[in-house]
Amino acid sequence: MSSKMERPAQRFGEIPGASVGTTWKSRKECFDAGVHRQIEAGISGTEADGAFSIVVSGQYKDDKDDGDKIVYTGSGGRKLGDRTRELDHDQQWSDFGNQALRKSSETGKPVRVIRGHELDSEFAPWEGFRYDGLYICKRAWKEKDRDGYYDICRYIMERVPGQPPLRRRLTVGRYRPLPGSEAVQPPAPAPVTGRQRIMQLQQAVLDKDASSLGLPL
Repeated sequence: MSSKMERPAQRFGEIPGASVGTTWKSRKECFDAGVHRQIEAGISGTEADGAFSIVVSGQYKDDKDDGDKIVYTGSGGRKLGDRTRELDHDQQWSDFGNQALRKSSETGKPVRVIRGHELDSEFAPWEGFRYDGLYICKRAWKEKDRDGYYDICRYIMERVPGQPPLRRRLTVGRYRPLPGSEAVQPPAPAPVTGRQRIMQLQQAVLDKDASSLGLPL
């Protein structure tokens, strides 16, 4: 008989109860929901099967997020627990995450993409982590990082067509959908820190200036 603490099997594709746009407060909640079965690592998968999911959270400064296309940086190259985003050695294909996502570039199986709030992107959620749908890894290769010092593993991720549109952050705490969709992003939460209050005051000034010029808000 299976134990209640038994880890659920990994699977490709959608996870029941986690539709596109579902958000969680933490990586632990993503893990518990079965959407990304790693607490720390950004790539979840196996060398044999490929990657089941990735988290795009701004941990590597070479990441580039254009919404439907992501240029993703692989795992490794830093000391364990380092949150500075700075590399101190080369990334290797032998890293389990890089092995998995490289395999996905060969199989073409869909990969779940979760975006984190620390990602420097207009597609990042205001807070927590959000499931943004299925992507296909189109290519895997190695190149030097932007500073030209270390080798990094790189992947092109392209979003599978026909999914609900991505949520897009227009300005601080405000969202708009991509063209042709409805407003699906809820309002930003009420400010709870000094930094958030300052950012909302700045937004209010921008809105007032736009209104006086007859520009759409």
